[in-house]
Amino acid sequence: MQITEDKLADVKIIGLQGRLDGTTSPGVELKLTQCIAQGELRIALDFTELIYVSSNGLRVLMVVAKQIQKVGGRLALFALSENVSEILKIAGFTQLFSIYPTREEAVQHCAG
Repeated sequence: MQITEDKLADVKIIGLQGRLDGTTSPGVELKLTQCIAQGELRIALDFTELIYVSSNGLRVLMVVAKQIQKVGGRLALFALSENVSEILKIAGFTQLFSIYPTREEAVQHCAG
C-alpha cells in the first residue's frame, strides 16, 4: 500500500494505492487518525489507484468517518474504481459517505 499526501486549499488529500485489506488497514488507519489529531478536519480520500477494499478496510473507513464527525470535520471519497464502488455499494457504505467522481468535487464538498 502506497499512501500519498497533497493539500488543496484547506483540504488534505490522501491517496491510497493498492489494496486496503487486513495487512494494510492498520497503517492507513494510523495515518488518517494522525491527520485528524494534527488538526486536518477536511480530508478527501483519493481512490484512483485503490484496487480492493476488504472488511478490515471498511472498518477503517467507518472509524475515520466517526472521528472526523466528532470534531466537526468533513470527509469525502473520490475516483472509485468500478470494483471498489461495488464493494462499498454491497456494504451499504454509499449512503454513509460523500462520494464524488472527481478530485475537484470532493475538495469542493470538504471545503464547503
